[in-house]
Amino acid sequence: MKKTFEFGSGRLRGKVGIIAERKEGKNLKDLLGQFVNKGDGRGNVVMARVNDDALARMDQLVEASLFGSRSECAAFLIGAGIASQKDLFERLGAHTDEIRKLKEQLRQVAMDALKPNE
Repeated sequence: MKKTFEFGSGRLRGKVGIIAERKEGKNLKDLLGQFVNKGDGRGNVVMARVNDDALARMDQLVEASLFGSRSECAAFLIGAGIASQKDLFERLGAHTDEIRKLKEQLRQVAMDALKPNE
């Protein structure tokens, strides 16, 4: 079943068509819900500035009732972006751990150098 929804106003006004139901009987909102679970790691707040196009696309998803809010939509999009770059984060992981250890060593060297001589 395909539905068309109108969204926005002024220069951001438009229409979006979505497939509201899949053959297996699960609707798209249920499928997306597995990525955006309220209470499951959503206790962190991040403020972000987005351009007009990104905001309009997020509003499309909210207006289509795929997400209950821009916040929920943003959490999904961030999670999807991270999931799509899994290999990058795995490669960076080893290096960020090493950088963290080196920074801690550097802090310790600085603290030792700044201690007054007794």
